[in-house]
Amino acid sequence: MTNTTKSDANTTFITLPNDFSGLAVDSFKDQFETVATSEQLNVVLDFSDTTFIDSSGIGAMVFLYKRIEKKGQKLSLLNVSGQPHKLMSLLRVDKTIPFIEQADIA
Repeated sequence: MTNTTKSDANTTFITLPNDFSGLAVDSFKDQFETVATSEQLNVVLDFSDTTFIDSSGIGAMVFLYKRIEKKGQKLSLLNVSGQPHKLMSLLRVDKTIPFIEQADIA
C-alpha cells in the first residue's frame, strides 16, 4: 500500500486507501504523526478512493484532529461518500470536522 501525500505552502493532502481500517490505519500512524508535528496550516484527508472505514479509521482521524486543532491548524475531509459518509454522519463527525467537495493544490 502506498501512502500518498502532497503539500503546498499551507496545506498537506493525504490520500486514504480504499479500505481505511485495521492494518491500513496502522500504516498511516507515522504519516499522521509527521503531519501532527508539522507547521502546515491545513490538513486535508482525501476520501475520494475510500469506500470503507471502521472505528480504528475514525479513531485515527479524530486523534489527528485533536492534535492539530490544539495548534490552530485545520483538518478537512475531502470527497467523503458512501459507507464512510454514512458512518461519520451517524457519529456526527461532520459537525466537528468539515466535509469539503474540492480543494486545490499548487
